[in-house]
Parts: sequence; C-alpha cells; structure tokens
Amino acid sequence: MALTIEHKKRLERVIKRLDSSFFFYDLDHLKSRLTYMDSVKDPDVKLWYACKANPLSSILKIFRNLNFGIDVASQGELNQVLQAGVEPEDILSTGPSKARNYLRSMINNEVNVVVLESLNQAYWLSEIAGELGARPKVLLRVQLDWDEGSSVLGGDAITPFGLDQKEWLKLDFEKTKNLDFQGFHVFQWGNILDLSRLETIWDKISKEMVELAKTMKIPLNILDLGGGLGICYEKGDSPLDFKDVSVTLTKIKEKHGLKKVWMELGRYAVGTCGHYLTQVIDRKTVRGKEILVTDGGINHIARPALVDQDFPCEMFRDSDAEKSSFQVHGPLCTAIDKLGTFQLPNDINEGDWLVFSQTGAYGFTEAMPFFLCHNLPAEVVLYNGDLMTPRPIKTSTDWLV
Repeated sequence: MALTIEHKKRLERVIKRLDSSFFFYDLDHLKSRLTYMDSVKDPDVKLWYACKANPLSSILKIFRNLNFGIDVASQGELNQVLQAGVEPEDILSTGPSKARNYLRSMINNEVNVVVLESLNQAYWLSEIAGELGARPKVLLRVQLDWDEGSSVLGGDAITPFGLDQKEWLKLDFEKTKNLDFQGFHVFQWGNILDLSRLETIWDKISKEMVELAKTMKIPLNILDLGGGLGICYEKGDSPLDFKDVSVTLTKIKEKHGLKKVWMELGRYAVGTCGHYLTQVIDRKTVRGKEILVTDGGINHIARPALVDQDFPCEMFRDSDAEKSSFQVHGPLCTAIDKLGTFQLPNDINEGDWLVFSQTGAYGFTEAMPFFLCHNLPAEVVLYNGDLMTPRPIKTSTDWLV
C-alpha cells in the first residue's frame, strides 16, 4: 500500500508532534483487504490471523470484528487476544514451547483448538484435561521431509516444530483418552509469491496427511496448512490475489477429499497496511559510499538483519533530484544495524524522513528495542478516517530500573 497525498498531509502533523520514529497502520486498508479475502474464500476454508505478525490490540479488533480466528503462540499473546475481546472459540494455539502451566491455562480459558508439537505435550494435555474434566480439540503438528532449501520456518531443516510421521506413530492412545483429535497441522515455508509452488507444497502435505490419518486411525476433520503467502518486498514482485489462492485451496481440498482446510495468515493479511517512519540524523561518505544514519534501526525493525531482506524504502518528502545509492544504518553500536541499500534523491539530508513500507507485519515486536536505551517507537493507526496514537513514544525512563 502506497502512501496517498492525504496520508502524507496527516502524517506530517504526526511527525511534528512526535519528533521520533513511529509505525503507521492504515486499518481502513486492512479492513478492506480482509473483507475481500472473506468474500472470495471457499466456505470450507477457515482463515486465522497469526498474531505474532503484529499483536497490536487495534489490529486484533479488526480481525475480531470480521470473524477471523486468531492464532496465538504464547501466554502473552493469549492474554493480549483475550483482552482484545476475542472469544475463546475463535482462538487457535500454536508454537513449539508449551509447558504444563500454559496447557492448563489454555483449558481454563477454553481455547478452541490446541496444536500439539510433541508426545509430551499430548500426554500432558490429556492428563490436565482429565483433572479439569475437559476434552480439548487438538491438531498434531507434523514436520515433513523436503527436497528444497531452507526457510524462516525450517524448510528442509530440522526444527522444533512438531514431529515427523515416524515419531507420531509412537503416540500411546491409552495416555491421550481425554483428547479430541481433529487432524494435522503442517507449516514449513514462509513468504512465497509463486502460487504454483504453494500448490505443490499443499499437495504434498495433503497427500501425506491423508495417509497418516489412515495409519494412525484418527479423523482428518481439519488440515491446517499454516500460511506462507508472501507480500512484495522487491521491485518487480507480483502480488498474490487471494481469489487465485482460494481457487487453488479448493482444488487441493477436492483432490484429496478434505473436509476443512485452515490457513493461518500473518504477513499476507496485515503486512501491506503498515509503514515505519524514521528521521535521517546524519549523512556522510565513507570509503566512497554514501551513508545515512537514522533515528531508528533494528532496535525498531529488525527483519533486515534477521533474514537479509530489506523493507522497501523511499524519502518521505517529494523531490525531483536525481537518485543515488545510499546505505541506511540505524543508531546502534553494531554493524548489523543496517536497514538496506536504496536509491534515494541526492538532496536527502539531515532532518529528512524515510518511510519503509510493508511493515505491518514483523515490525516492532520482532525487533530488539532495549539495546542502547533509545526511544521505543510510537504506533499510529488510521481507522474510519480517524488518526489515533494507541501507543505514544516511550523513553528509557519508562522502562529502565
């Protein structure tokens, strides 16, 4: 989503008022995007929002109001989602680390479905369910072998997510009598823009899970295919239209006789609604390279350092000047605090602002905010035409002890 002239006029006021880095989320854009997705999806496909992408309460409430489910992966996310008014029947719990107290909390809070990632989790949850007189619905997370490369979710690497088929076949059903098995969860690939590749992945998953369900003699009422739908970070990338995604999911569902297909959308759902704005503090030339040093860096937006892929960037101010290559670095005392190399106008200088797009997902909550005690960024939202700041700038005096 590009900033409009009206966006810029209103954000100029925010810049003057805050005078420090901030995130901006257009929730009207998000609402429109989600409404479209819901209108074109197959009735047997349920959409969940993986709130690890962005757990801001203002964003959660949009998904809640549009009847999307919410996927949580920690006690903190569960608390945030419940506080945002999401009903327990609309909550799915994923994530590899589930201690006994967390499993108990999910039953006490009546979480709809729990994704189990180990034999221990299955036995612990059944034991706790027996104590509490509950019968939680569960999916078993399966980690498949792949002949492709790595991914942020593992790809062909061995990860802590779930178990392979051979290990799940060791499950002792005598120790899981209090569990209501609903199917499987498989998710090992992220940020894919090639629909044919997604179809190949989903086809392999579906085929192997149908066989595993037969072998284990458990129902396959639900197959959770995770997410993996990408957004455009590079020039020339072509965005995925969810109408085409829906057609592919229906094709997969019918080919393998699946009852219900679930998708957990994070980046794809919310990424395009966000921007990150930060001020240029200094400009200099180092060994022939043009360098910009900014107010915020990976302390606010760490993804470039984590996955070596930059967010798209441009100067906030309009300029007709020719463009040159600039390396953009944040304020931290480490060379990894680099936000990327970009073509920017030659007249850019101290005091100008940069705007990074596609930052609605994996922005601030994926960062390293406390290093060097810089300001924490504000979060500004546009909703129903109103501009609001649910979280103002926080200085180190707000959290240091």
